[in-house]
Amino acid sequence: MSLFARLQALLSAHPSAPVSSGGQTSATSATAPAAGAPADVEGAPAPPPVCTRYLPAGQVVVREGDPGHSMFVVLEGRVAVLRGGDNGANTEVGRLGAGEFFGELALLTGTQRTATIVTVEDAVLLELTQAGVRELGKDYGVKGEQMQVTARERLLADALRSNPLIAALPPEVQHELGDAFVPCTVPAGETLLTRGQPGDALYVLIRGQCEVFHTHGDGRQSPYPTLEEGALFGEISLLRSRLATATVRTVTPCTLLKLERDVFKKAFLGQPDLRGALVRLGLERLKHTMEVMGEPK
Repeated sequence: MSLFARLQALLSAHPSAPVSSGGQTSATSATAPAAGAPADVEGAPAPPPVCTRYLPAGQVVVREGDPGHSMFVVLEGRVAVLRGGDNGANTEVGRLGAGEFFGELALLTGTQRTATIVTVEDAVLLELTQAGVRELGKDYGVKGEQMQVTARERLLADALRSNPLIAALPPEVQHELGDAFVPCTVPAGETLLTRGQPGDALYVLIRGQCEVFHTHGDGRQSPYPTLEEGALFGEISLLRSRLATATVRTVTPCTLLKLERDVFKKAFLGQPDLRGALVRLGLERLKHTMEVMGEPK
């Protein structure tokens, strides 16, 4: 039985409640919170593990940047996937239809929502909390590993779309990276690399912005270009066993892919394509750093 067929069987095991005036119903409670609502807000009732949502066209299901406490499966209708740009406007990057799912990344990894999802026509969605995902595995044999794989594939797709270095790697190396990268969410104002300190990982910036600057001996700071979505950094310390040559700090809340030093050395140090690309990038940045250090006061 396919994943979608099993989800349909699960839906039939939880009869829908009457449609509420807001266009949403719960499969187990007529008073369940709105789609995507946090389950840990003080005083708010815990959402049921599995809910059916009947949503009209134009309804926002989840918003980019919000915390994620559930995932969704499209049973009927279609939804649009929107991404925010530098000017604050949303751009549609794809659509999902019956049998496809979204929101699993935030639910399974604890990261923030990486896109805004809006219904483009009347839709029926199945909403699952962590308990609901476990229920799928226990009662219907739906494997959580499949959702983990999908989450990592989508993260890797983001990295491929936005980082030409990764996009140029052979497919087998790309897939290995997809398995090795660990997603993480970092708040604004967090320092990821500190000049003069050892770096512990290679990073790919999936969402958000980071500032980069060099601090001179007299305390002056010389900024580098801001790191935008798709930027890769941390390679100099990782490859050359050197201290970080610049400080990297988040300007906005950021979602990143992180490759730990030990994992890199074990699995990727001997990959000539990846190593060569990182060496070239590191040399370019070292040249820039030397120019910045030589700036007149």
